[in-house]
Formats: sequence, C-alpha cells, structure tokens
Amino acid sequence: MPNLSLIETEAQELVRRLPESRCRALQAALVDLCETHWQTLRGPQPTTPLAQTLWSTTPPLADLFIDLYAAGDARLNDVLPGYNLARGLALLVLAEIQNGNESGVHIAHEPMKVFETVSPPTSWLNRIAALLHGTLDAPRLHHHDRHDSLWKALAVIASHTKRLDLPAVLEVIRLLTESPDQSAALADVALEKLRHAIEDAGICFLHIDDDRIHFEQHNNAHKPVRTRQLGELLMEIRQQWLG
Repeated sequence: MPNLSLIETEAQELVRRLPESRCRALQAALVDLCETHWQTLRGPQPTTPLAQTLWSTTPPLADLFIDLYAAGDARLNDVLPGYNLARGLALLVLAEIQNGNESGVHIAHEPMKVFETVSPPTSWLNRIAALLHGTLDAPRLHHHDRHDSLWKALAVIASHTKRLDLPAVLEVIRLLTESPDQSAALADVALEKLRHAIEDAGICFLHIDDDRIHFEQHNNAHKPVRTRQLGELLMEIRQQWLG
C-alpha cells in the first residue's frame, strides 16, 4: 500500500484550489454529515455485547460518504456542491490522516484515485451500500482455500458482522478475548456462533497487547501480528468482496 505522505500529497492536489479555511470547513461538515448518517443507519442501541460493539464503532467515513453519494442525499449538496466523489474522498483522506486512522485513509484513498476521472459503476456503489446496511452477501469460504487460517478467521468475522474496517474488527477480537460469564454467553448467541466459526477456521484469539494481537493457530501458539498487518489482510478481503 502507498505511504501516507504520498497519499496526503495526492489528496491535497484534489483540493488545492480551495482556500485552506474553506477546505477545513468542508472537511468538518462532511465528517459531521457522515457521522450523523451512521447514527441514523445504526438505529437504537442493541442489548447484546457483539451488537453493541458494532453499534458503537463508526464504519469508515469513506463508506458512509459513498452511501450518501449513491443515494443522492440532498444534504450532500450543501456540503459538497456538485457531488464530486473524488474531492469528497480527498477531504476524508485528510480527515482520517488527522485522526490517525491509517486503515480509514487507505479505504478512502483507493476509490479517490480510481474515480478521479471516471464515474463509479452502480454495481460498486450498491455493494458499498449493502455492506453498510448489512445486506452484502459474502463470498463463500472453502476448506481448500489457499489463504492461511488468520485470513480465513478475519473473513469469518467480516461475514458474521458485515464489517471490513480495522477498528470494528479489533473491537470484535477484543470482545472475543474476554471471558464472559455464562449468562452473558448464553444471551449473545451471535457472539458464540462467531467464536465457534473462528475456531473452525483454526484460530483462537488470546489477547491484544498494545499493537500486537496474540492468538493460537490449530491449538499452537503463533507469533503475534501487528494491527497494521491485520489491516492489510482486511484490505485484501475488502477488495475480494467489493472489487
């Protein structure tokens, strides 16, 4: 993946004609609109731990913006006249850089570059919308799949949660590493189903220590992986799902 310095330069190039004060105002308004959109999409707060975790973790700003763009949401015209997709994504790239959300930067950057001069296909827009609304069908995993167990475990998490963003997946893994009391485990059927599916893929997550995820693979201790490595695997899965 390209480094953040290059990405920042490319994003700034797309908004270079805007005065800095105007750029910051548009950026803040767009971020606020995306976050408001998530509050509407997610609905009332759920009661079970897994659902609460997903409810409280905002999806990538880029995906929320693309969903608004695909729907032709009238509020976008106030923030981003002309609905310029690439410029909007450039503003979000810069916002995610400021937030220190590297995975969010890459999620916004890729379509920013691809659709800088061409319009996005409707099929792609629909897949992003379906992902956000939890209706996207995941590709079926096969036992003979060439990917390793960790990749498959992440694909399982994505399939069960309809989330392909690192912050959400990290929170799900953190939840899986906790030791719930028996009553909570019985109440959260979705979490226990996910736990068993991940074990079937050969992975048992142990704990997260700063920037490292510790886990067992096929009942044997495995070298911890950094969160950045996890993000790269999720980007691979995202590309497979969304194209």
